Amino acid sequence: MNGSNQSVTFTGHVRDGFGIALWQADGSGPEPKATGHTFVTPVEPITAHYYIASRDYVDVAARGGLHATALVGEWPTFAAALAAAGRKVSDLVIRLPLTTAGPDREGEDWFFRDGVETRFLRPQAPLPLSLQVSALLEFAPPRLVLTEDYRGAREFADVRISLVSEATPARAARSALDGPFAAIAGAFIADLAGGSVRIVVDSIRLTPATFVGNGRTSGRFAEIPSARLEVI
Repeated sequence: MNGSNQSVTFTGHVRDGFGIALWQADGSGPEPKATGHTFVTPVEPITAHYYIASRDYVDVAARGGLHATALVGEWPTFAAALAAAGRKVSDLVIRLPLTTAGPDREGEDWFFRDGVETRFLRPQAPLPLSLQVSALLEFAPPRLVLTEDYRGAREFADVRISLVSEATPARAARSALDGPFAAIAGAFIADLAGGSVRIVVDSIRLTPATFVGNGRTSGRFAEIPSARLEVI
């Protein structure tokens, strides 16, 4: 079944304790010193954030990056397993691990062409799909593709930002293999029917909320109104 027919939809609003964090680092905290590249756009010169992660990576009070809203398409085994455990689709959470711009080389790791910037980001660990705080599954795309579309934008708020991962197999998280949610993890894998998954983020919206400290600078929080985990 292709991605348009089988997916799990997600959202991640800051007001609900979800979303992502973006920042630079001065080297005095847990991340090595790094600042993203600067490039000239039709709006203004932009310095890209080097580090990205789900909000809970930098904010211990946050709940994650995204929470599920619906199962789309055929998920008979997984839906039954959730119901048997007394769980809801909205209990599913995706977290984005620490993700970097890598060497951040123009023409290889990023490029700006015809009003659109494309960045290839590198997750430093697999992306987990959790049942609230308990990891069920994980998938490990080698890179995420972030796109910033400046065409027609008059200010940065008009820029259209999206993200997609390369398709990759999903596997049960080690903690789920013999834990209380092993049946739910197994049911998800069964309904994949051998397919791979990819995360598709339709839009990323920077919020006015900022953060600093622990060696992190120029920190911003962003939210994700609409995303989905597609089966490919």
